[in-house]
Amino acid sequence: MDGKNLRGTIRGQAFRMGANLCQVADLTNVEDYIAAEYGEFCAQFPRAVSIAIYFPREIIQQQLEGPTRPYDYFYNVINRQLDAVGLTISDMLQNAGYRAYPIPASDFRQTDRAERMQYRVMAESVEKLPHTTVELCGMFSHRLAANLAGIGWIGKSCSIINPDVGPRLRLTTVLTDAPLEPDKPIANRCGSCARCRDACPSGALSGTAFAYGQPIEERLNRDRCRSHLSKIQSVFGQGTCALCLVR
Repeated sequence: MDGKNLRGTIRGQAFRMGANLCQVADLTNVEDYIAAEYGEFCAQFPRAVSIAIYFPREIIQQQLEGPTRPYDYFYNVINRQLDAVGLTISDMLQNAGYRAYPIPASDFRQTDRAERMQYRVMAESVEKLPHTTVELCGMFSHRLAANLAGIGWIGKSCSIINPDVGPRLRLTTVLTDAPLEPDKPIANRCGSCARCRDACPSGALSGTAFAYGQPIEERLNRDRCRSHLSKIQSVFGQGTCALCLVR
């Protein structure tokens, strides 16, 4: 199957499985950036299929009144649906004779890496095992792929901003070497708008426009964001906010 027909086939499958958007990014012009940020493995792939599912607007808007459990619940539901779509698209590309690597919608990695990944617990005291923590961090940026695929631009909130639904969507990515015709990126339309910055209760957003190669710290103070979410979790039981998505 040629690239044009394969593109149409995988898009059709993605839509049947509930995706709202399915577009293709050309990664060849950012190969060095990808290698530096995400490693040589990811930099091998010249294309990325970017898939989006819209977040129910009313659930997002409800966050104006305070954190809700439906937001947290459907956040995870949408992630699992995206993972199912990504895996199916990956299988289709592989069956067509191409390499494909689905990136989980959300992923965790260790921040304080243990000296060994496995332990014989029976032979060692549990108290001696090194403490590890995890943070939410993907092995590849879904936002980068979505930006290059024309799904939206990266806003001052660090989220993808889609012309139709704003930041109210979730993303997943399938890296591939299939010769799929890429979509074109769209221009950043944030301009002087800083509503996301003004909505952030922790003051974590600086209101700085996105630029490739720019340290994320210039746009987002992660410690402030995490501290705010920790406070919410201590009271509500779940660390949810999403006010930067409401605006």
